[in-house]
Amino acid sequence: MGKLALYKFAYFISIVLTFILMILTILGAFAGNVNPKYNLFMAGLGLILPILLIINAGVFLYWLCRWKIWVAFPLVALAVNYHYISATIQIKVNDDIAANGGNALKLMTFNVRNFIDDNQDDSADEIKSFLEDENISVVCLQEYKDYVNGRPERICKFLADRFPYQAISGSIATFSKLPIIKKDYITFRESNNCAQWVDIETGHDKTIRIINVHMQTTGINSALRQAAKMENQGIAISEGQRMNMVTGRMEYEYIRRAEQADIISDIVKDTQTPIILCGDFNDTPASYTYKRLKGKLKDGFKSAGSGYMYTYRGAKGLMRIDYIFHSQKLEGMDYYSPSRDWSDHNPVIMELTMPE
Repeated sequence: MGKLALYKFAYFISIVLTFILMILTILGAFAGNVNPKYNLFMAGLGLILPILLIINAGVFLYWLCRWKIWVAFPLVALAVNYHYISATIQIKVNDDIAANGGNALKLMTFNVRNFIDDNQDDSADEIKSFLEDENISVVCLQEYKDYVNGRPERICKFLADRFPYQAISGSIATFSKLPIIKKDYITFRESNNCAQWVDIETGHDKTIRIINVHMQTTGINSALRQAAKMENQGIAISEGQRMNMVTGRMEYEYIRRAEQADIISDIVKDTQTPIILCGDFNDTPASYTYKRLKGKLKDGFKSAGSGYMYTYRGAKGLMRIDYIFHSQKLEGMDYYSPSRDWSDHNPVIMELTMPE
């Protein structure tokens, strides 16, 4: 095969690969419309969508530099994924967002990983100082542990001076400066994960419901730990077996998480008061979980955030899996997620107002 023929063949293959990449990325944009129970392939595409988008951006630049018509393929793929991109990147034109005359509420959601930081030390003191500095009104915690070895007092007592109203249900907790007048605990089938809602008085006879959720985990880490444990016991594990363990676990967790999203979605629909839905969703903005939970609610980052948003400190900062959603009646003023080493997640903070 001559050099010209080889060049033409390589050129043809690059076009085909660009086209396949476009198709996969477009399918990923619609992953949230499909329940993982019926199509795990789409769920997988939604999970790797951030990587597909990065590759598309690189391919777009490649064809643009070569000034070829095939630049349209990655451009279409990126355009179709506008809703996903806008859920991770926002450019705020005007930072001066004034309150609309209602009551301001500043809320933080945070998966605290049992208050164990990156150095395996107790992170509760630093978190409490942060809550005071940020003047948080309500804090929703996941992977909550009321007692950390070496701590002289329980976490709930430790936070009581700042948050006199508390609702603690197993590994999930809500602490509030405002009165909690009603609460409920939600368990999930075949799962250690859970959810909780509290009704809070915000003043002027206004009540708001805050739903604090910790959705099913991805299962990747648990599968890898299981494989490592088997190897430590002298059981040989091939890479194929390891991959099967991971994918099998992910399949199970995807289906459980979809069921949980359906349960929480029904609670949102049945609630008559304004809602804030927040927590660790363990899924990306391309997922069925995100789409189902969001429903007619607003994504707080889209309504009040700016810049690039990620919340999971692993995966090279590519994953936004912690969220604050809110009712149309609530107006977002600010939304941000500072990077801290107190957990494998970053805290997510939003300031909202409720109309008079």
